[in-house]
This record gives sequence, structure tokens and C-alpha cells, in this order.
Amino acid sequence: MLANSLTRKSTIQFLDRIIQFSLFTFVTFSMFSISVTQISFAIGALSWLLKVHLTRTWKEMRGTLVGIAILCFCVAGVLSIITSVDLENSSTLLKKLLQFVIFFWVANSIQEEKRRDLLVGLVILAGLAAALHGLLTPLAPNESRIKGTLSKEATFAGVLMLSGSVALGRFLFRKPKEYWTLGSACIIWTCLLLTLTRQAWLGFFIGAAFMLFFFNKKSLLVLPLFVLSLLLFANESLVNRVQSLTNFEQNSLQARITVWKVGWKIFKDYPITGCGYKCVDAIYSQYPDPSGLVARNRGMHSNVLQVLVDTGIVGLSSWALIWMTYFIEIFKRLRTITAEESQTNSRGILMGSSAAVLAYLVGGCFESSIYDSEVSMLLYFLMGLSLARVNKSA
Repeated sequence: MLANSLTRKSTIQFLDRIIQFSLFTFVTFSMFSISVTQISFAIGALSWLLKVHLTRTWKEMRGTLVGIAILCFCVAGVLSIITSVDLENSSTLLKKLLQFVIFFWVANSIQEEKRRDLLVGLVILAGLAAALHGLLTPLAPNESRIKGTLSKEATFAGVLMLSGSVALGRFLFRKPKEYWTLGSACIIWTCLLLTLTRQAWLGFFIGAAFMLFFFNKKSLLVLPLFVLSLLLFANESLVNRVQSLTNFEQNSLQARITVWKVGWKIFKDYPITGCGYKCVDAIYSQYPDPSGLVARNRGMHSNVLQVLVDTGIVGLSSWALIWMTYFIEIFKRLRTITAEESQTNSRGILMGSSAAVLAYLVGGCFESSIYDSEVSMLLYFLMGLSLARVNKSA
């Protein structure tokens, strides 16, 4: 009996070390290698589940309404797959739903304030390293946009948007100030600009405005001054991209509107559970599109419309519930933090992570990023990190 008890204890300690190692590996490679990121997530999450089983702590797992909303969306996703117009193709997207496990893994594995703060710092440093790589690597002759450590400009911009928001939040709301986080945010933002990815710009801009509003309303004046300086001093290609944000006649916006119109028609034919994950490929030819844009893009260029088309009203409702419950939980915790006598990183983590989520939602109005594993996995990690209930460091 004693031997079994010692064996169980040593196994749990071993699993705990694997979990923590996986967390740090996940963050380190989140902006560099999707394969390593997925492997570390799989090993860490399975080790966590095994530890929970061995310690018989299923009932003690700390959850929030966010977790319930995520489970509801996963059920809606499974229902959408079952009723999809192309079951074989749609079922391959089940792995995207499994990525939500990242939220539960992180939120329940991090129980020490020091470890949480270290992981946040590592997110910022990984973003800084990725940004420096993007800035220092010469562009190929036929390229005009930086895609850095990842395969696509929009994906690279997405992870920079998230890490830059976290860096700015930690700087604004931490006492005493850590100026290395401000420097990191500036470098990340510079690289983000050179990706020429407008939805990521817009997301980061709104996220920054959100944080500045709660930090000091007068500091919001920095944002229009920054945009003005860009228009005056940036190169022509960058200025044209900035100006296009207010040009409702520009081609890319009109192309999105065309795709959205077809998406709306598809939704009306499959309103309850949608046509199924990534099933637009199977049915887009049934909807006349003289422009050919739907055939070329396939995706809906909007997370909201993509979820609506793929999973219907059931899926969109549960997807929206995730973000509603997340922000409710964030503001509940912010009210608790303001009553405490001394603060270090807690407020900055809550504000930076919620700004990152807001940036993702705003940018996602004009791009389908829900299937972008690099962006989504980092997003779920930040959500879990911000809602982890940690013990104060000694």
C-alpha cells in the first residue's frame, strides 16, 4: 500500500513537471512552429488530464461560465458536423474544436502567480523575437509584406496583434513600470505595420484604445497623433493602406461585400446548424457569382459570417456567448483587484488579455481567422492564462 502511494505521488510529480515544461514550450514556439506548438499542447493537455484522473480532482476543477460557453459551442460544432452537407470534409475540422482544450489546460494548470507572470513575460518575449526576425530578414524580390516566422502575412500579423496587446497591457497597468515591455510593444507594432494587414491594425488599434480608456482617458489623444504621424512620414505603400481603411470604394472591401452577400444566401438555406465546417467548398457553385470572388476565396472573410454559415444560429449564439461570459468574468475580477492594497501584474494581465481578445474579435469582422491554428491557439492560451486562479507569490 505504501509503495503504491509513493509510486502514485512520484507519478503525479513527474506529470506536473511535464505539464509545466509543455506550457513553456507551447509559448516559446507559438509564433515560430505550429508543429512544435501542437505537440507540446497535446503532451501537456494529456498529462494534465491524467494527473486529474490520478488525483481524483474532477469535481475540484475550477471552471467559469466561459468554460460552459465553450462546451456549448463544441456541442453546436459537433451538431453542425453531423448535419453538414459534406460529412467527410467537415469531420476533419473536429481537431479545431479540440484546440479549445487549451483554455481548460492552462486555466487549471497554472496555480502560482509567479509562474503565470513568467508565462506572460515569455509571450511578450516570443512576440518580440518574432517581430525582430521579421524586421531583420530581407524581403524576397517579389514580396512587399512581411510574413516573418509564419507562412502567411495575416497569420503573422494575428500573433503580433495578440502579443503586442499583452505587452502594452503589462506596461500600462503594472506598478512599478517595466519599460522593456513598452519597448517590446513598440517593436512588435512596427513589425505589425509592415505586414500591411489592415484587420490586424484595426484590431490592435481598438484594443489599445480600450486599454488607454481605462488607464487615462486623456492618453487616447496619442492614437490620432500616431495615425497623423504615419500619414505624414510613412512610405507610400503604408500610407495607401492606412488611407484605404476609410475608403469604402476600395476593391478589397467591395470583394468582401460580394463574398458576404453569397454567405448570407448560404446561411438562409442552412439557418439552424449551418452547412458544416469548411463546406462552402462543396456548395459555392450553387450560388451564382459573376465576380468569381467566392470561388477564389471560399472563406467568408469574416469570423462572424463564417461561424454563421458553418454552424448556423445555434453555433453563432454559443460562439458569442463565449466572448460575453469572458468579458463579464474579466470585469468581475477587475473590480476585485481595484479593492486590493497592492498590485503587480494581475491588472495588466487582465487588461492586456481582454484587449487581445477584443482585437481578435474586431479584426475578425473582416477576416476568417477561426481556422487559423496559430492565432486561435495563442488566443485560447491567453484566455486561460488571464482566468487562472493563482495563489499569491511569497
